[in-house]
Amino acid sequence: MKEPIIVFDRQFGNADNYRIPSLVVTDDGTLVACADERFFTCADNPNRIDKVVRISTDNGETWSEQITAVKMQGKDKQHSSAAIDPALLYDGETDTIFMLYSMTPAGIGILNCAKGTGFEDGGIIVRGGGKKYILRDGELYRKGQPTGIKVDKDGNYEGGNVLTREGGLSVHRTSYLMLISSKDHGKTWSEPVHLNPSLKADNYHFIGSGPANGIQIKHGKYKGRLVFPIYYGLAKLPMKLTSAVIYSDNHGKTWTRGATPPIKGRYPADKPIIMPMRTYLTESQVVELPSGDLLCFMRNHHPKRRIYVSRSTDGGATWTEPEFCEDLPHCVCQITAIACEYEGKYAILTVNAASTEKREKGVARLSLDEGKTFPKSLTITEGEFVYSSAQILKDGTVGVLYEDCTKHENIKFTKFSLDELK
Repeated sequence: MKEPIIVFDRQFGNADNYRIPSLVVTDDGTLVACADERFFTCADNPNRIDKVVRISTDNGETWSEQITAVKMQGKDKQHSSAAIDPALLYDGETDTIFMLYSMTPAGIGILNCAKGTGFEDGGIIVRGGGKKYILRDGELYRKGQPTGIKVDKDGNYEGGNVLTREGGLSVHRTSYLMLISSKDHGKTWSEPVHLNPSLKADNYHFIGSGPANGIQIKHGKYKGRLVFPIYYGLAKLPMKLTSAVIYSDNHGKTWTRGATPPIKGRYPADKPIIMPMRTYLTESQVVELPSGDLLCFMRNHHPKRRIYVSRSTDGGATWTEPEFCEDLPHCVCQITAIACEYEGKYAILTVNAASTEKREKGVARLSLDEGKTFPKSLTITEGEFVYSSAQILKDGTVGVLYEDCTKHENIKFTKFSLDELK
């Protein structure tokens, strides 16, 4: 295994804390790495969290200067907006990189998101001073009439900001699923597109990406489909979290949300009211099987401390009841999973914190039987290990972008050959 190098930290960026690695490889071998740049603390939102990117054209040996793909606003932890938890996806048919993430206004995190999409009458709901407005086409409307109050793309208006609550006006206090894209391998990025109106149900509170990666289906009936894992909450506390995917058949123009996997212990099964924590499904990653079927590897809160795996035969629209993978221990933490080839055969590679007690012992594992067992492994580190993202590089090695410190002061990159897994 190659000696790890630091890709994100204070020496390259603007903050002291970096989290949530995401890595993608384009058809010409360009690596695009993304992370949360966290300004006032290493913690999740509420916090100011930007999306930052670095690029490598030599299989991760050297990296470009840091690029800010999404810049948020704010002066302190409680009065800042956040763009949290990236997932990158490469569309090889259009040579486009997509980034999915969750945006929240000041003071909002996974534990206190209000219910709803945040949209009404074709615009974003804004409240302040006991009044309700609709932000549409850069202007606030009240009762269908323009107010003359202009709001720019960063949320600024004269005297305040609707994302940081400065000035007294605030967008609906929930989480927003956002999508941006790059046509030049990560150098520049589009303006964010709101996905809540089409994907978030009115009864959802939190919604977010399954951080690390999405995929493009390469075989079968759904060839070309883009698939991102997500998860969402049906309440505040307890949050009632569950997983799903979103998918697009028109290269990201429109998206559809698939069903959540059925799981025993929820009642009623289709629209659960009773939903014990042991049935929660959260951050997940999706891989494609040779048939075009999908496997979803899910973080969960079951005391068994094994990753759940579910299968879809319809491109992510529906899923089988999840089963535990005995070879994939976890400590209620994110897992990376990618499809690859080993000795001419289909394989699945996973990377995660393999302890059942705490976030430590980063291990890569290889399956040669479509995810049933993972007999081959390589320990990346015996020490602290948290989130990761892996890809097969142009030179045939595995590249892993990962967190190996719970202080979250940097994100590292290493490479190894699949032959090193024993």
